[in-house]
Amino acid sequence: MVSLNSLKNLKQGGQPTKWKNTPTKAIRIPVIFEDKILAYAQQLDLCLSSDNHNNNRSVQKFLIEIANKIDNKEKGYKSNSASQLIKDLKDLIKEI
Repeated sequence: MVSLNSLKNLKQGGQPTKWKNTPTKAIRIPVIFEDKILAYAQQLDLCLSSDNHNNNRSVQKFLIEIANKIDNKEKGYKSNSASQLIKDLKDLIKEI
């Protein structure tokens, strides 16, 4: 039987998620591990989100540097037969 107190504690519409990576899933774990697993999962969630963002920014910065070197025809970055690669790199920069 469901307790009336349990029903009172339910919020209308649910709670907004505190997780950066979604969707989430409820799992069953031994109670003794609950705090450590939750702390690890939250740490992992924060790291993955910031890592992905930082990696995207790093890749974008690196690609822009390459494109600038190609445009300036720096040593080792002359277009020669790599014109399609150069075009693809520039298109990729625009999409990021």
